[in-house]
Amino acid sequence: MVATHERADAAERIRKAAIALFRERGYHGSSMRTLARALRMEAASLYYHFASKQDILFAILDRTLDDLLDGVGRAVAAVDGPQARLRAAVRFHVLFHAHRQPEAFLSGSELRSLTQANLRLVLTRRDEYERVFRGLLSVGVRAGVFQVADVRLTAMAILTMCTGVATWFQDRGRLAPEAIADRYVEMILRSVTRHPKGSSS
Repeated sequence: MVATHERADAAERIRKAAIALFRERGYHGSSMRTLARALRMEAASLYYHFASKQDILFAILDRTLDDLLDGVGRAVAAVDGPQARLRAAVRFHVLFHAHRQPEAFLSGSELRSLTQANLRLVLTRRDEYERVFRGLLSVGVRAGVFQVADVRLTAMAILTMCTGVATWFQDRGRLAPEAIADRYVEMILRSVTRHPKGSSS
């Protein structure tokens, strides 16, 4: 039991070090030897935990998707009503991409580095995440709360807009993550909410 726990801890250390290294040098610019040096480990020890550099990259992206799916599910389940649920989902997504910026960035930039088999697995799970947003929009449209001409395209636009936070957010920037999330929520809700006829909003 102790050995299993220690092995899990070591794998997590490797994963975190690889996130930093891949972010700095890119997947193809990083080697297992360089990663081992960063961890002060023997290169051979890495292979005890991961069969290859590709396995490490897949583990990073797979964990990120686990956390995204779990987090958005919890956020949406905590509130009621189409607007509140979309607000919670958008807010979660923006905050995730600010607080977990390195791995969120890799989830976009290093898709090209996955093998075809791993890419299919990741894209399947990304579509599962996108379906959450499509579902939230569809429910709002059916309830007469949202006015959206193309749910699929709108969901993609929302996610692309919010995911971009991972490419430009800075800890010492003008706005804190919470303020950025609030403004994104405001923009998105305003763009999809149905307004009464004759309203100037």
